[in-house]
Amino acid sequence: MASRRRNSTIRRFALAAIAIALAAALPRAALAAGWHYYDPDCPIALGDKSMKFVAMQPKKNIDRVCDALGDTGPTVIALDASDAELREMVWDIRVLRDAGRPDGEENIEADKVFQLPVQKYRNGMVNFDHDFPNADKYMLLVKMKSDDGAKEYIGRHRFTVGLLDNTDLYAYASFAGLVLAVGGGFAFVARRRRKRAAISPQ
Repeated sequence: MASRRRNSTIRRFALAAIAIALAAALPRAALAAGWHYYDPDCPIALGDKSMKFVAMQPKKNIDRVCDALGDTGPTVIALDASDAELREMVWDIRVLRDAGRPDGEENIEADKVFQLPVQKYRNGMVNFDHDFPNADKYMLLVKMKSDDGAKEYIGRHRFTVGLLDNTDLYAYASFAGLVLAVGGGFAFVARRRRKRAAISPQ
């Protein structure tokens, strides 16, 4: 009876330890994969100004993503520019396949996968849906121009869809190893205690 109570206590401690390990490891793995829970609004540099980028796949999960969408399929991208000057400019927003060309040397027409209507967005915010059918590297290209064409801001934000890099794989492997180590350690202790109980005189 005492042995069963000890085993039950050990199991409870093991489950609690694994739960703690999960809670500690998940945010780190998520950050490595590009899922920023604490600061999901990723800035796009536009010279001395900036706008915010965030992407999500609400049909699959509730994660707000900065630079690594975990799967292909329907995606929502939201942009937010709080600067008053940017709101008065004409926005040209395109999603390109990132072919690895240097900035400024993109083949915009050949690599274009999506483009918003070129116009002003006076509230400084725009979101759009796009279905990414292929896992690949992509780039959001932002061009903002004044009415007279005298002033222009250009920004780029690179992101991936349906890809995992080595950093992601290492994070998930470390997470799995941590869970196995914690669970294996408690299982080893439990086996030793059962053996001791079996050979102990009653």
